[in-house]
Amino acid sequence: MDLKCKNLNCKYNNKFACMAKDIEVSDKLICKNYTKTNNLPPEQKQNVPKTMFQIVPKYHPYRHSLSIDINCNAKCLFNCSGKCVSNGITIANDQKNAKCYTFAKK
Repeated sequence: MDLKCKNLNCKYNNKFACMAKDIEVSDKLICKNYTKTNNLPPEQKQNVPKTMFQIVPKYHPYRHSLSIDINCNAKCLFNCSGKCVSNGITIANDQKNAKCYTFAKK
């Protein structure tokens, strides 16, 4: 499973890869593991208006994990008895929270 995170201020985000040991997605698609941090590594800090066309963000090559446990409470096509069975998920910013953008309505 490939785990991508576009929430740049989450402590589990490592160059756009989620490094949490398990993930829980609520029925409202919110990633319950999201934990805001201000201690980002320098390569993850972005000043988009200033560097948008100058610096390519560094991506983690790939986070593949067969053993990660993704609990899901959403009414989603990938929810099988409370577990996510997608090949990968993407979490992104949603105003105050981190939201699962892999959601496919059942």
